[in-house]
Amino acid sequence: MMPWKLLAFIAVMAIVLVFIGFNLDNRCDISLVFVTFPAVPVVITILVTYILGLLSALVLSIGRRPSSSRRRAAPRPAAPAVSDRPERLDAEAPFKPTAAPEAGDAPAGEPGPRRAAKGKKRG
Repeated sequence: MMPWKLLAFIAVMAIVLVFIGFNLDNRCDISLVFVTFPAVPVVITILVTYILGLLSALVLSIGRRPSSSRRRAAPRPAAPAVSDRPERLDAEAPFKPTAAPEAGDAPAGEPGPRRAAKGKKRG
């Protein structure tokens, strides 16, 4: 069996390394209101913002309480055991066939019982 998750991880890491390799020369200045960092590689900027986004999502997901619609419902009462159920009154025949004739019971060429018409009557 092929380890698809491992192969996908290796492929993503190869793409990231190619991206970093092509962008090592690209630099930008980062200004944080009172402090400016000159000539920071773009790759470092992208990685830091990605990590900050992950951390903020983690903090927001941990601090949430489940809403009233997401709370678990009360557990159902347990079903009665098989031995507690009443026994079947007619143990010999689990079902009784009806005496009404079906359309399939009529011989070929003879009409079976009529059904009520659906919708508007024409005529």
